[in-house]
Formats: sequence, structure tokens, C-alpha cells
Amino acid sequence: MGLLEFIFNLVGGIIGLAFGLVGGVLGLVVGIIGLVIALVIGVLLLILLGPIILLLVLIF
Repeated sequence: MGLLEFIFNLVGGIIGLAFGLVGGVLGLVVGIIGLVIALVIGVLLLILLGPIILLLVLIF
């Protein structure tokens, strides 16, 4: 009985670890992609709105 429980626990642990690793890697990839998208949008906004903001600052 003890051995069977041990084997089940071991298999469950390995499966859980595998899912955890996959989830972690996926989260990392999604985070990096999100960061890149945010940077690109930020740079585009800076390029598009920069002159407008500069003009407003110069006027006021």
C-alpha cells in the first residue's frame, strides 16, 4: 500500500512539476512579448505625440 501511494505521489509530483515549468515558461514568454509591445507602443506614442507636446510646451 505504501509503495503504491509513493509511486502515485511521485508521478503526480513529476506531472505537477512539468505543468509548473510549462506554465512558468509560457508566462515568461507572454511577459516578454507584452513588454516588447508596450515598449513599441510607448516609442510610437513618443514619436507621434512628442512634437505636439513640444509645441504645447513652447506655446504655454
